[in-house]
Amino acid sequence: MSADALGQIKPITKKDQIVIAVKNAILAGKLESGDPIVESRIAQQLAVGTPLVREALIELEHQGFVQKIPFKGTVVTKLSREDVDNIFRLRAELEALAVEWAKERVSDSDILELSLFTERMKEGAAALNLPLFYENDLAFHRKIWELAGNPYLADALEKVVVPLFAFFVMKNVRERVNYIESAAKHAEIIQSLQSKKDKQLRNMMKGSVEYWQDEILSQLFPKQKH
Repeated sequence: MSADALGQIKPITKKDQIVIAVKNAILAGKLESGDPIVESRIAQQLAVGTPLVREALIELEHQGFVQKIPFKGTVVTKLSREDVDNIFRLRAELEALAVEWAKERVSDSDILELSLFTERMKEGAAALNLPLFYENDLAFHRKIWELAGNPYLADALEKVVVPLFAFFVMKNVRERVNYIESAAKHAEIIQSLQSKKDKQLRNMMKGSVEYWQDEILSQLFPKQKH
C-alpha cells in the first residue's frame, strides 16, 4: 500500500464542529423548521465563543439550513407550500437557461466531473443517504451554473435553490425509487450536454424540474392540491 493510498484526514476546526453539531440537531428534529437560533445559547451549550457560533451560522446559511430574517434573527429554514411552488417555478426557467448556455462551454473534463456527481447521487439513492445524495445533486447543478458563464445567474440560483435542497434533507419525504429516478434524469442531461446539437436539452432540464416540483409538493403538502 502506498503512503497516500488512504488519502489525508482534513483537520476539523471548532467552527466546523459547531456546524456539524447544529446541522445534526436540525436533521434529528431537535431544532425544527422555523425555530429561532440563539447564538448565546448555542455558545453556552457547546462551550465556545459567540463569534465562532456566528461564523458557523454563516456557513449553515450558505448550506441552506438556516435563514436570516430581518428584525427576527436567524431561524431554521422553513418554507411554505407557496414558497416551494414559487421557487420551483423560478428555478425551472433559470435552470433551463443555465444548461442551454452551459452546453456551449462544456468540456470533456466537465462531463467527467458531472458524471462523478451523478454516480455519487446513485450511491446516496441506493443507501437512502440523503446528505450524500443532495450534496452531489447540488454540486451537479452548481457545476452547470458555473459552466453557464454568468455569475448573476449563478447567484440568483444559489439564493433560491440552496435553501430548497436543505429543506428536502430536513423533511426526507421521498422514497428510494424517487432518488434513483432523479439520478437517472441527471445522467440523461449529461448525455445531452455531450451532444451539443441536442435542441431538447433546455426542455429536458425544465421538464425535469417541473416533474420534481409536482412530486415534492404532493409529498410535502399532501392535504393541499397543486
